[in-house]
This record gives sequence, structure tokens and C-alpha cells, in this order.
Amino acid sequence: MSSDKVVIIGSGPAGMGCAYTLAKAKQPFLVIEKDDVPGGLCCTLDFYGYLFDIGGHRFLSKSEEINRLWCDETLGVDLLRVKRLSRIYYKGQYFNYPLTFFNTFWNLGPLEGFICIVSYLRGKYFKLGDDKTFEGWIINRFGEKLYNIFFKTYTEKIWAFACQDLSADWAIQRIQGLSLRVAVQKAILGMHKNHPKTLSEEFFYPRTGPGEFYEKLKDLILTQGGQFTFGKRVIGVNHDGKKIISIEFQNKNDGLREELPVDYMFSSIPLTLLLRFLNPRPPEDILTCAQKLSFRSFLAINIILDKEHVFKDQWIYVHSPEVRLGRIQNYKNWSPAMVIDPKKTSLGLEYFCTEGDEFWNINDIDLVNYAVEELEKIGIAARKYLINGFVVRRENAYPIYSLDYKECIGNIRDYLDRFGNLQTIGRGGLFRYDNSDHALLTGIYAARNFLGEGSFDVWQVNTDREYLES
Repeated sequence: MSSDKVVIIGSGPAGMGCAYTLAKAKQPFLVIEKDDVPGGLCCTLDFYGYLFDIGGHRFLSKSEEINRLWCDETLGVDLLRVKRLSRIYYKGQYFNYPLTFFNTFWNLGPLEGFICIVSYLRGKYFKLGDDKTFEGWIINRFGEKLYNIFFKTYTEKIWAFACQDLSADWAIQRIQGLSLRVAVQKAILGMHKNHPKTLSEEFFYPRTGPGEFYEKLKDLILTQGGQFTFGKRVIGVNHDGKKIISIEFQNKNDGLREELPVDYMFSSIPLTLLLRFLNPRPPEDILTCAQKLSFRSFLAINIILDKEHVFKDQWIYVHSPEVRLGRIQNYKNWSPAMVIDPKKTSLGLEYFCTEGDEFWNINDIDLVNYAVEELEKIGIAARKYLINGFVVRRENAYPIYSLDYKECIGNIRDYLDRFGNLQTIGRGGLFRYDNSDHALLTGIYAARNFLGEGSFDVWQVNTDREYLES
């Protein structure tokens, strides 16, 4: 293992962006990763030749630098241009997503459609909701009826929080710029150049999934002198009150523990874990703030079906309350290379839960059976087509924007700023629901801060309205 003392914890998008920037500058470093492959939530899994994302990952960015990294520096012709098709399933009907005016109101019928229009006008002109909450923000822009149909059930599936207890920041970050007015404008006038990113009709996607990008980036980093160690889980971060002095980690295969001196550390692990690992412990008020922050975990039940055509979308949002299923990915519609047999179909069935809860602990066979039963229930596919399946669990996947999360983050950030040789990066390290391009940028900017090539506030990446995603 290298004696160099610049360490990056985690090889997800942020860690890899940081590593690539340091490697190009010939700065020695070591990346420590708990998994066996790079990419974090953006890795690609091979199951008997069928390739699966951990949830679908579009390659879509307003950053020219990130687009160059994807297109010119790594993937080249392997970066496919894909025409987006995604819909919402609700009570036996499929609705275009992003919502389109005529499709929405045709499916709802004249009476429901009229109620939605009246509800929209009431919300717009009378501001019935509290703009500080997710529920109020949506009602004020879509109306209560559309909120109940297209936002409430799905949002509460993801977060297990009542929508009135979620901060409006999540809505502002993910769907800012969308409204009934935008849907009508798009339907009648077409797209305009300043449309919100959520409405993008095309995206890029690596031929064999997002893991291809991170594997190629890893190879570039290795050729420029960067170092990786995989299968190592950080369990302690030692400090003297002003700087990080060492980290402790454990080999996941044999349980052996090691301690490594550190001169500088980039951390992409969940902010709550970092605070828990610190030794000496942070002050009680900081620990209290950390306890108020939580993440939602993710469970993907991946199956292979002996059926050529299941649905035409890349993914479908499942808003119907009668099933727990949140979203369905159809991977060969992302790229034909994701399946080895074009007459078969591979689906990723996405569920949101909390690490250690009852659903999380169900055994894999029962989970596959459960998911197939839900597919049958909503008429997507029958059990007779099932060939095989497996389950992927990922803890700490989505930071939960509770009403007081921002105040907690501010206090934690003030505390961590005392460590002159530490930067936190990425979705987990910044407690921000970033997309992969944003996470890459936080790693790149943090590395440039270290190299003296700029003074970037990584906490502000993805606050621009251009950065939007569904």
C-alpha cells in the first residue's frame, strides 16, 4: 500500500472526479473503497451476462467540462444518444412524464380534468399551501388534485415521510420550472431552448451501462499514477481538533484492521457516518444535528424475463398506491447491449426502504417473488415469464430533506470547517440529492481547491436552476 498520505474515501462519482483531477496533476493519492468496483450507486452489475444499473442513470449535464469528460476523454463512440421515454403508471393508466397537457387530461377524463384545472387555479391564485413544505410548494404550482395524483403517493413511497414534513427544497431542486403552464406551453408551442432540464427529451448513456465510464476512468487514473484499494471499509477517523491525522479501516473479507496516517482527506461517505467515525467525538450539539439527519435506503429487485417486449419506456414511475413498487427500469431500452439475448428482457424493480427495516431484511427469494406478484398486480408481466433474479441493497442512498435539515447542515459545516485538511464531497458527503454530474463536479472542484487551482464552494454545486433532474 502506498505511503502517500492524500486519501480519497469512496470511489463513487465524486471520489472518481477528485481522483482523476489529482492524477492529471501528478499528485500521489490513495482511493479507499468498500466495494469491489468503482462507481458507487453508478456501477453496473453483471448477472449471467445481463447488465443492470443500480437504478437507471442518465448521462445528462449542462456542464461542458463533464460532457467533455464523458464524450472525449473516456467513452467516445460508446456513449449512445438515447431518446427518452418515461411514463407514470396510475390506476391502470399510463401518463406521459414529464406531464403533457392533452395526454394527462385525456387519461383523467373530462370531469377529473375539469377538477384538476379548477384546483390548479385555486392553488395558483390563492396560495393554499405552505411554500416551505414539499406539499405546499407543489399545491401552489399544480393544485391539490394533481398533487394527490402525481406527487403525494410516489414521494411518500420514496421518503416514508408525510409530504407536509418534507422541505420544499427537494421539489425546488428536482422539479423547479415545471408546472401546468409549462406542460400546456410544451404541448402547444413545443420545447424552447431554456426549458428545465427535467424536460430533456434525449440523454447519453454508455453502451454497457454507467459502470463502463467508471471502469475506463479508473484505468486512466491508474495509468497516471493513482492508486486504489478495494474491499476496505472506513471505521474510524482520528483528529487533533484542527486536522485529520489518521484513518482506520477494515478489510471486508478477513476483518483485519489497519490504520493509515493522513495529511489530507477527501470524504464522500455519508456525512452522518463521518461524524460518527470522528475520534475524539464531535460536540454534543453537532451529534444532535447529525441525529436529525437521515438517509433513505434503496433496494433493487432485478429480474430476467423470457419475453421480448414488456414495455417501450426506459423506465416507469409507479404512482398507484396498491403496490409498494416505486419505479421499473427496462435496461435493454437504455442500450441493446444490456442484454445478451434480445428476445429476453431485464427489469430493475426499485423499492425504497430504511436499512434494517422489515422489508430490507426479507430474504432474496421472497423479495423476487414479492416483486413479481406486484408486476402481475399492475399488469406489467406474468410470473410464467420469470427466468432468474437477484437483489441489490444499498444503504444511505438518498438524503432526506426534513424541514430542519438545512439548519443542521449549516451547523455541521461550520464544525467541519475547523479541519484544514478535510473536504467532503458528493451526495453523501454534502447531504445533497445530487446527480452524477454534480457529484463529479464536487470532486473535481475539491481537488482543484487542494491543488491551489481555485477556490470553489462545493456545497453550492447544483444550486443553479440549470441543474434539474427528475
